[in-house]
Amino acid sequence: MQLHDPTTVFVLAVLSAVAAQLLAERLRTPAILPWLLTGMALGPFGLDLLHADRLGDGLHTLIELGLAVILFEGGLNLNLKSLKAHGFTVGRLVLFGPLCTTLIGGAAVRAVFGLDWPLALLFGALVSVGGPTVVTPILRQVRVARPLNHVLLSEAMLIDAVGAILAIVLLQFALPHGADYGWHRFVVIVGGKLVVGLAAGSLAGWLMTRLLCGGVAANAELRMSLALALVWATLVLTDALDDQAGLLAVLVAGGWLQRQDLPDIQRLRHFKGSLAMLLIAVLFVLLSSTIDLALLFGHLGGGITIFLLLALLVRPLVAWLAGVGGELTRHQIAFIALMAPRGVVAAAVASLFAMVLRNHGVAQAELLQALVFCVILLSVLFYGLIAAPLARRLGVCGSDERSVLIIGGGQMGLELGRTLAEAREVRYLDLNSRVVEAARRSGQTAVAGNALDPLYMEVVHAEEVGAALVMTGSTDHNLLIAALAREQFHIPELYIGIQEGDEKKHVETIRRLGARRLFAKPWTFTYWQDQATRRRLIHQSQAVDEAGGLDGVALGEARIPHGVQPLAVRRGGELLIPWDGLRLAAGDELLLLLRPERVAEGQARILPPTGGSKG
Repeated sequence: MQLHDPTTVFVLAVLSAVAAQLLAERLRTPAILPWLLTGMALGPFGLDLLHADRLGDGLHTLIELGLAVILFEGGLNLNLKSLKAHGFTVGRLVLFGPLCTTLIGGAAVRAVFGLDWPLALLFGALVSVGGPTVVTPILRQVRVARPLNHVLLSEAMLIDAVGAILAIVLLQFALPHGADYGWHRFVVIVGGKLVVGLAAGSLAGWLMTRLLCGGVAANAELRMSLALALVWATLVLTDALDDQAGLLAVLVAGGWLQRQDLPDIQRLRHFKGSLAMLLIAVLFVLLSSTIDLALLFGHLGGGITIFLLLALLVRPLVAWLAGVGGELTRHQIAFIALMAPRGVVAAAVASLFAMVLRNHGVAQAELLQALVFCVILLSVLFYGLIAAPLARRLGVCGSDERSVLIIGGGQMGLELGRTLAEAREVRYLDLNSRVVEAARRSGQTAVAGNALDPLYMEVVHAEEVGAALVMTGSTDHNLLIAALAREQFHIPELYIGIQEGDEKKHVETIRRLGARRLFAKPWTFTYWQDQATRRRLIHQSQAVDEAGGLDGVALGEARIPHGVQPLAVRRGGELLIPWDGLRLAAGDELLLLLRPERVAEGQARILPPTGGSKG
């Protein structure tokens, strides 16, 4: 087998990228680190198995098309509502970040390595690019407070395009004819690319909306293919108007599209997300394989110096400039000051520019690329290691109780959600569109879809929630959903509705999942759904005191009669979710849902165990 054949090179890159990603998933670490190390190990300067240069011009094409999909997917997932709420801070981060990093980083690399000013400033622009490819997995593991999460993700998505455009402009100055340009030319080029990119992206987004909604494509699969074709067409046509303005255009088109009421918007996000992830993985492996390891390690000391300057001086300065007078707390700004990993866009653009510079005979092109990859590698290691302890130290972790996801349950799920919403954020994922609409009218996040499809769990941002309450009409389905929630979305607390008659059958499965039985009793989905739909249920509360026999009793040991459903336990300012092991205490307040007959007849509600045992 010819390892230098272009097809073999590409397939080897795909296989090694996927293998590295599987390893990262197993180790619970950002995949970018295994991708980088895999590429370096397999490349000509390592085991000499992977030769990206054999792809010829195909590598250049792959980088451009891959960047287009990555940036479009970023725009498609950009939370505009959150961006509006935190626009002050995000806007300053995107403005001051590239500016300070380019100037200070450029001056530093010139002082340490003696690069010419155009190349030094180009380096600064390249390492100003962040990217969600590294930020997202770190934030999934650390689970910071929601405002902080949104600010960091929004910055990562927007700064990709801004930093890339700045680097594209500075590249013109680094080429042999760049000395002929003045700073007025710099302003004209930047302004031109911004105007063309914004205008072309808006037009492309409008056109995509019309084509995807207008019945041109009859089925979902064809709409996905049409969207991909339009993204690449936007890139090529915009670049024809103004070279490299297409990257901003596809980002804007993605942002435009996500604001529209499109059919299959969730599937489009999922499709683009999966494609972007594969492209990111393959690009990282291919591009890192081109790094001259001798050059990299020969300048490692200087590279570490540059990185420490960027991490400990430039980033804190940017965070302070962005956060002063904003809506974030002092500790949240401090976390932003120490969170700026670099991703695939920096790697891809650096490699692309290194090719251009080499073709024009510019010395030190390889050094420029090696230094950018050095910063990427060090940033992943540094920020990946400090993120969790730093978040705990600063107290910016989002509480595990900050959000509850109710899966299924229909009208009964709405009743439970209304109670919990008094003290907690509640989200819904339900197949019943009427339930979803009712939840949305109440101002809550709700998604219509099948919870067994990871796509819908992603859309409702299941990875952000602290607890999932799974209460469909099937215990088997509930257990499958709970397994998905635990294994793929790492939801800390799982509560499962167990149908009457299934209590003993699934004890071992529930224990293995680390889940809890919701309501501390078996429940009958159809009965409670019917009662809730007919609006025959009454909300009441029951105080727990020392004289009533419930003080110190686990809820699963108490006697809960038929027609009484515990929804929550109020303890101080908290609302606790009812489950078997929840031990009641004097001063607690049980929030209950009852049949009207129990209220009318004055029947007992929750009773202590027979014999007064407190277990």
